[in-house]
Amino acid sequence: MVLNALLVAALSAQSGEASLQTCLAAAADYSPVYATTVFTATSPEIDAVFRFADGEHHAKLTAKWIAVDVGASAPANSLAGTNALTLARNTAAGVLRLELRRGFPPGQYRLEVSADGRPWRSVAFQVVPASGGGLASLAGLMPLATGTVWTYSFVQAAGGIAKISAAPPGATLGADGTVRATVTATVAGTDAQGVRVAWARGGVPFTDEWWRLTPGGLAAVKRGAGGETLVLDPPQVLFPWPVATARRWQYVSRDHPLRQSYRLWGPVPVTGPSGAAPGYVILVEQKLPMGATTVEREYLPGVGMVHSLAITGVGAERVNREELVLTSVR
Repeated sequence: MVLNALLVAALSAQSGEASLQTCLAAAADYSPVYATTVFTATSPEIDAVFRFADGEHHAKLTAKWIAVDVGASAPANSLAGTNALTLARNTAAGVLRLELRRGFPPGQYRLEVSADGRPWRSVAFQVVPASGGGLASLAGLMPLATGTVWTYSFVQAAGGIAKISAAPPGATLGADGTVRATVTATVAGTDAQGVRVAWARGGVPFTDEWWRLTPGGLAAVKRGAGGETLVLDPPQVLFPWPVATARRWQYVSRDHPLRQSYRLWGPVPVTGPSGAAPGYVILVEQKLPMGATTVEREYLPGVGMVHSLAITGVGAERVNREELVLTSVR
């Protein structure tokens, strides 16, 4: 097996308990994106995020990725990858990444992490053969008939020194500083631009989007808010077609300084209002002058987006978190 191990650390004030979690990727605050211990054999890489506890400091971190049992692909307990990281004193969190160009052989694996030469944390995970299911056609991604309504519960919370002083129209600000609302996305009709989706928070409209099914996927072609509209040039692909596991793409606007990177995984188990089914995870990453924002979106064929989690982080510290969870679609 030809594997590469990568370690990236982030600096921040530490908080909480020590942890090590395998996942698809790391969010902007180094929390896990789609935390899991089961990966498909088509995955080209596996990530694990680590975080130190309050007051915990280490000078060096060493990671060993062990193929415990992968059948005839390698001897039992083979060392698949390793790396070492020298840490600054205020390192709080980071991501470990194991890459395999040809995908991972199905079987049992273990990640062992040592800090300053002593065992620190370990996590077992498995790789399973790719399953069937998933999306048969782009048109089957979600219902786009006029009158379709997706209803979400919305929660926003600030972190670190950031505070939310007032709730936006249609939402409420609790005593704990958390904003809550019911958010709806309604297919309001179709025009020359595409399918118009009207977003409202607590019944108060806040933005419109125009979507179009293109040969390259579901794309946003225009947005409107506050009486102003913006044509997206080029169209912004939200969900690519044809679907390919771990597909990556970039979006760079022609006239505005917007640059985003996208990744897709699937089919993987995704939970919606009716339970779990094969779906897809898309991660959007956007660099900021200080820090970054990531948006994790989960889709179920025939339903649409069932979950969205946007996180803005500086180093390993979260400064904003916004989550949408689908409660119904009709």
